[in-house]
Amino acid sequence: MHPVDAFLLEESEEAVWESFHENSKTSRATPHLYFDRHPADSTVVAVMNGLRETKPYRDRPRIALPYELPPSKIDLDEALIGRESARGFGRGPVGLPDVSKVLRCAYGVTRPNADSRYPRPFRAVPSGGALYPLELYLWARDVSGLVKGLYHYDPTAHELHELGEFEAGSCFVQSELVASAPAVLLVSAVFQRSVFKYGERGYRFVLVEAGHAVHNAVLAASGRGLAAVPVGGYFDRELDDLLGFDGLHESVVYSLLLGSREAE
Repeated sequence: MHPVDAFLLEESEEAVWESFHENSKTSRATPHLYFDRHPADSTVVAVMNGLRETKPYRDRPRIALPYELPPSKIDLDEALIGRESARGFGRGPVGLPDVSKVLRCAYGVTRPNADSRYPRPFRAVPSGGALYPLELYLWARDVSGLVKGLYHYDPTAHELHELGEFEAGSCFVQSELVASAPAVLLVSAVFQRSVFKYGERGYRFVLVEAGHAVHNAVLAASGRGLAAVPVGGYFDRELDDLLGFDGLHESVVYSLLLGSREAE
């Protein structure tokens, strides 16, 4: 056997992702799974009403964000074709209006859903069942108008909850790159919001949704002339612990570094 084939065979025999992927498939041959046994609509609505739409942080100072979106400096075609992952950032802070736009385009509320039986207003990304399992946190390292520290984004009110001092550079594999970024977006998932309805399949939906949100943020940043790079290389348990997550019911699933472009 070729060494590469032997390596791939050995890897596939121990690959947990293969088992999960197979077990989270929707199949006509297994009518007891997922879509064929998810809760009745009335149950879904009742559970949604019992789950928070977003984490409240009621005892924390609130900072209203500018609601008007600053105009993009380039059109969507340019942002898409010109998208690149930043390998460094220029000096100086990121403006609060730019951060506000990135957050709103990533996961902000876009329109009400009052004519539906489901209680969640729609947001800037597609979400399985409109369940919106994600939470967004901003680590402001150098953002004009904000004290350095950690903030939670409330998409329903378009405001930040100030959570206090924060330092997580050592939790990232590329810690030097993080150290050069004025702003870091941390995306966590409250898995129960999705899996109560879709079971194992719901976990897939959570990760897909995180990708939608971060890419929206990347395009919004590009439109404002900012540099951005999505980052998945972090030490999960350490980062979750710093944020106060148990790592099981809620955990960081993605992150994004933001800053000005390096001088050419």
